[in-house]
Amino acid sequence: GTSVGTVRNRVARLVDDKIVRISGRVDPHKVGFRAPANIRVTIQPPSLVEQAAAQIAEFPEVSYVALISGEFDLEVDVLCRDQSHLSSLITGRLHQVPGVTKVHTDMVLRVYKLADPDLNLVHPGRVPDAAKG
Repeated sequence: GTSVGTVRNRVARLVDDKIVRISGRVDPHKVGFRAPANIRVTIQPPSLVEQAAAQIAEFPEVSYVALISGEFDLEVDVLCRDQSHLSSLITGRLHQVPGVTKVHTDMVLRVYKLADPDLNLVHPGRVPDAAKG
């Protein structure tokens, strides 16, 4: 029941305020990426983490970089054409980033779900029935 103009203005404001970012996500295997992978990286010394994350984020294959807790410092998702491309990314560029001391790679074999979570999960009283378990 809301006018198109009202919705358009609200979406534009959310985008301008950087609350919403509009992007397309593809199933990597369906568009030709035969070697998508999740890579966890250890950086030493810890003072190089921010610099390393910024440099890794510039790689065109990288779709996601996050600082994580646990055994590793960074989680990096990549989309590569094939195993040769993935191998050259890891050995030829990732290992050359200052501070990278350890890399653990898991290949993505199949994507079962590719979506953002239900935003109602942010509000404890508004959890969808399917999420209540």
